[in-house]
Amino acid sequence: MLKLTNVEKEYPGFKLNVSMELPSGRITGLIGPNGAGKSTTYKAILNLIKINNGKIEIFGKDINELTPSDKQDIGTALAESGFSGYIKVKDIVKILSAAYPNFEKDFFIEKCSLFKIPMDKQIKDFSTGMKAKLKVLTAISHNAKLLILDEPTAGLDVFA
Repeated sequence: MLKLTNVEKEYPGFKLNVSMELPSGRITGLIGPNGAGKSTTYKAILNLIKINNGKIEIFGKDINELTPSDKQDIGTALAESGFSGYIKVKDIVKILSAAYPNFEKDFFIEKCSLFKIPMDKQIKDFSTGMKAKLKVLTAISHNAKLLILDEPTAGLDVFA
């Protein structure tokens, strides 16, 4: 499902070198101190940054050869990203419905209700925990085959 072979990324004062293989059906976490390269690894997997060396494969394909359909099978929740603070969750429903043929609108709305995420409030007015819940719900609401979650529990309370 996911394979990194001698993936290298260099920044001033930092060098990432990672190889790993994750077969389908596995849950794997990257654990390490701040600055160890976890987020850099996730960004490399998602082709958000250019790597200096190595190869990344998802679904048996080089990441540069993934089709739009392949990319729809990846769900993400990144620590440093999210929706514009000026939109509302009801707008996100429209965006996700248009972007993902497999978007489960009823599931998404049901979970928003369960986690008390208001549909008519601007995201900029959400608590940190509400934003975290929203990012994870977005990632899991379209039947993705691969989930990439960077610090998905940051800001969540014990009950979440």
